[in-house]
Amino acid sequence: MAGYNGMPLAADSTYLGAHYETSGLVALAERYGLVRADSMDITNDPRFFNDNVLNYRLAAFSGLSVVSALLTQNTMDQLFGMSKVMPIYNHYTKFLSVNGILQLVSFLLLVLILISNMLATYIGVAQPYHTIRLMTAGPTGFDAAASYYLNRNIVTWRHLAIRLMLQSLPLYIFQMALRLVVKFDRDTSKSPDLPDVTPFHSVMQGIIFCAFMQCLALMLLWVHKKHFSIFRERYEVMCEMTKPMQGFMQQQMMPRSYAAASGAKNMFGFLDV
Repeated sequence: MAGYNGMPLAADSTYLGAHYETSGLVALAERYGLVRADSMDITNDPRFFNDNVLNYRLAAFSGLSVVSALLTQNTMDQLFGMSKVMPIYNHYTKFLSVNGILQLVSFLLLVLILISNMLATYIGVAQPYHTIRLMTAGPTGFDAAASYYLNRNIVTWRHLAIRLMLQSLPLYIFQMALRLVVKFDRDTSKSPDLPDVTPFHSVMQGIIFCAFMQCLALMLLWVHKKHFSIFRERYEVMCEMTKPMQGFMQQQMMPRSYAAASGAKNMFGFLDV
């Protein structure tokens, strides 16, 4: 039975159980490389139970991601729920439409608030997840986690996420103030009849904001790939540096198990000490 990277497992199928191998949709996804069925090594090192400064920093950073998630949800609800009547020019008064311009500015601010908090939510979830995985990956896990946490790219994105999230709070209040002006005006007067055909300016506004948000989605995808690449690099460096030392220490501390695993004959007799 195959195990990690095709290596045979020491246990037989009885020990592994009937549901060890992937099946169905998960097996199909694994076969085409969409997901992996192996994970990091689990080492019950007593150093993992000791507290460290990274845990406190990750706890504080994770708390900010909760606020970002709430703002993201509220912003998405308001983006789809607010009025899309945002003409720049008023055909009735032959002047610029103040309400339309205010509504358009509010919509743009909501889009900026959305991407700021979406970015902060992703970074607030991905960075603690990657750091904790590295921290518990082996004897040098803390060093690998620290090297990931202090990576210049990771630090820059973390600082940017925190700054954008905090600055989006006053922007959120500011756009609400602009929308209140429009709401008090439109709700207390007779609204004009909507045209039978969507105006050209509304079509262009929809296309422009659609293209803008598509670019923001690509940026978020690039951020994800950057974080994952750094995480994989840190893990591979840690494995390459500690693999020879771990193998040597296992052979020294557990010679019988090492000899049995390598297929060597039992060279150890009864020991009374």
